[in-house]
Amino acid sequence: MKFERWRAEFPASERLIHFNHSGRTPVPLRTTRAVTQFIAEATVVEGATYERWQARATAVRELCARLIGATAAEIAFVANTSTGLSLVASGLTWRAGDNVVAVDGDYPSNVYPWWGLRRFEVETRMVPPNNSRVTVDGIRTLVDDRTRVVTVSAVDWQTGFRCDLESLGTFCRERGVLFCVDGIQAVGALQIDVARALIDCMAVGGHKWLLAPEGCGFLFVSRRVIEQLQPPLLGWNSVVDPDNHLPYHFELRPDATRFESGSPPHLGIHALGPALELLHEVGAAVVEARVLDLTAQLATGLRQRGAEIVSPWGARERSGILTFRLGSDPAGLVARLDAHGILCRSRAGGVRLAPHFYNNEGDVARFFNALDRV
Repeated sequence: MKFERWRAEFPASERLIHFNHSGRTPVPLRTTRAVTQFIAEATVVEGATYERWQARATAVRELCARLIGATAAEIAFVANTSTGLSLVASGLTWRAGDNVVAVDGDYPSNVYPWWGLRRFEVETRMVPPNNSRVTVDGIRTLVDDRTRVVTVSAVDWQTGFRCDLESLGTFCRERGVLFCVDGIQAVGALQIDVARALIDCMAVGGHKWLLAPEGCGFLFVSRRVIEQLQPPLLGWNSVVDPDNHLPYHFELRPDATRFESGSPPHLGIHALGPALELLHEVGAAVVEARVLDLTAQLATGLRQRGAEIVSPWGARERSGILTFRLGSDPAGLVARLDAHGILCRSRAGGVRLAPHFYNNEGDVARFFNALDRV
């Protein structure tokens, strides 16, 4: 498939090689145009302006849902992954002695919301990865009758290990445990089906693989568990018929929008929408295949140069993240690559690469040319 027409959405790619989509992404030109148009409208705010914004929010909510196999009623807009996971952690009713099973070494966004439950005498049990892998067997050792939640990242932020979400989801459902996922390093690069994986809650920030700016992402809450969560933040928009302000009527919305307590983040939604449209235009299966192909090309060239591939490399373990070790100074190597216009990061004692679908073989060749030079 020809990717050049989509690559044109990212003009900086002619000068820089963005292999850091696991950190922050450049946004497509269509997002720049949409935000510019939104600001132009916001300088006037005519009678129908807000209605158009609300209609756009409805459309973008549907785009989020389609991307993960959910329904629009199961999607709430949130500022970032941390906010989404905190809403879940704070929304459950806890009893002293309950516990949560999380992953040792996971990104703090999926640790600190659970550690904060210590105030309710809730324990967070940290399962250590086995050879960089998180498995059902490892999780099982820490789950007991007081376990309320198992929470993992779909893809590890350092090594790129891709969890077997379906096996974990099945285990949690059989044990009556809520299954929560940090999806920010997967959604937008890999296909995720929340229904097939039996995921109960998943938070996704927009500024990595979704190709959007920071400030807007989404939280998925399954219809199956929505009534188990009470929104810790409340406002005029938390209730049914929110535009009818008086008399007061405290009936919470019956779906995930109960977590949107106040005025919607319309600027962020207008930025997120075009990026999601781009991903749908390419197709989730095509994006995943392209991302995995590019990481495979990089791994091949790195092995030829004597590099150690840190990332788990089984067929179902791979993701858009490839971490390697070459030499004894990964931070220095990242700095030297950066000087050559190669954007990546130092993680797990090595160098982390994260190409997206619009990167191409020319980027791979330029990366190796720079690597050989430095």
